[in-house]
Amino acid sequence: MKIAIYLPGVFETKTDGYEHVDLSEIGSLDDAAYEEIFVDSCLDFIEQRDDFIKELVKKIRYAGQIIISGSDVYEISRAMMSKNLSLEETNSILYNGRYSISSVLDVVTRLQQLGLNILHKRVNDFKYTIIAERPAPNENPV
Repeated sequence: MKIAIYLPGVFETKTDGYEHVDLSEIGSLDDAAYEEIFVDSCLDFIEQRDDFIKELVKKIRYAGQIIISGSDVYEISRAMMSKNLSLEETNSILYNGRYSISSVLDVVTRLQQLGLNILHKRVNDFKYTIIAERPAPNENPV
C-alpha cells in the first residue's frame, strides 16, 4: 500500500494512487506495512521533526521507499543573497507557520542515521526531493 501524508489546512496532497493520511494519524498506523510513503512539505510544520521521521521510518516495509520533499534553507538563502528572491518572499517562505526549516543534507543525514539507503536526492529551485529505501534486515551488515 502507498500512503501520502498531508497536513490539514497547510498542505493537502494531490497524488493519485496513494491513500491520503492525516499527519496526526501516523502513530496509529501499522509498523512495516507500507511499500511507499510520500511526505510533501510537511516536516517544517512539525514541532518534533526527528521523532516524526523516526516514526515514519518504522512504517515502511523492508525494501519499501519514503519520498520526502521540502524547502531547502540554503537554496532560499542563496536566492535572497543573489537578489532573485525579495525579502518579503523570503520571509513568507521561512516563517509561514513553520517550526523549523532544513536542507536536503540535514534530512539525508537523518534518514541515513535511521538505516535507510538514499536512492535519489535533488534540489530544484528551493525544493528538495529525497527518495530513500528501507533495506532488508541482512542487507546492511554492521
